[in-house]
Amino acid sequence: MLRKLSTPLVLFILFLVMGSLSTLKADDWDQKTVFTINQPVTIPGHVILPAGTYVIKRISAINPVLQILNESETTVYATVLTVPDFVDKPSDQPEFTFRETPEGSAAIMRSFRYPGHQIAFEFPDPDSKTE
Repeated sequence: MLRKLSTPLVLFILFLVMGSLSTLKADDWDQKTVFTINQPVTIPGHVILPAGTYVIKRISAINPVLQILNESETTVYATVLTVPDFVDKPSDQPEFTFRETPEGSAAIMRSFRYPGHQIAFEFPDPDSKTE
């Protein structure tokens, strides 16, 4: 009788341990990155972020849609459909690029690249005209 109960108990404990190990493993499909800026930055077509700490992450594993949120992820500042941009040599650090702006203007975010990935996410320029 004891043997009949111990087999299901061992299996239950094994599944419990395996399940907890899988939740501890990091999953970077969303490419969540916490970043801090020390001056205002414009998210093209959306908002000007004041100096502070923010989170940028993908909201879809299929589409290049990024979301920019406050540090606690309770406020969404922008949801942007970006344009994928291939880069030759991936960096081991997150990279942000900015468009040129007149002196005294807020920097305009041009692209974001997650460490180790060859695809950058380029923010569309709302001032460009497509024909």
